[in-house]
Amino acid sequence: MNVSRLGISAAAVLLSAVSVMAVPAVPKRPVIQVAILLDTSSSMDGLIDQARTQLWRVVNELATAKKQGASPDLQVALYEYGNDGLSAEKGYVRKVLPLTNDLDRVSEELFALKTNGGEEYCGKVIAEAVKGLDWSISNHDLKIIFIAGNEAFTQGSVDFRDSCKTAITRGIVVNTIFCGDQQSGIDTHWKDGADLADGRFTSIDQNYRVAEVV
Repeated sequence: MNVSRLGISAAAVLLSAVSVMAVPAVPKRPVIQVAILLDTSSSMDGLIDQARTQLWRVVNELATAKKQGASPDLQVALYEYGNDGLSAEKGYVRKVLPLTNDLDRVSEELFALKTNGGEEYCGKVIAEAVKGLDWSISNHDLKIIFIAGNEAFTQGSVDFRDSCKTAITRGIVVNTIFCGDQQSGIDTHWKDGADLADGRFTSIDQNYRVAEVV
């Protein structure tokens, strides 16, 4: 599936989200930081492979994008959430990898994740990613969270509204990917989360294996 159908074209992201700078004599490598937050609860059993494949295609497109002729310094982090095998005290959230340039390691860890049980706290995992990663403080660098899952965005004691607002105040865009039909994603506030943090809401139809963007 073409990533452009997700509405997350790397070229468009770079041009629209990174501040315009004077062209230097030697092009500066654009910095792109991406945090992938993936629901690994049992309710994702039929969708997790599709979700992580879509996420990895976005990463690959960003890795090959260019700005002013320069390839990006792409750093990717990985979290899983909603898995009963994780610590209840930590909100069923685990940082699998910090921001890293080792994309082979990210791919290995992403595709090794397993599902189990389920308490899916979207607000919590976003908050953990915002405060727990070494995000750039430069307004010229692109910072993105991609969160994917299929349960209500409102679960847990940490309000997603607070987490998303905190993210965007730090220049971190939140894109939400609901693994189910589009209207269910809207009804369960996945679109609201993206709207609050200048991101895009995407739904993956589990019956037709297509993505729709609102």
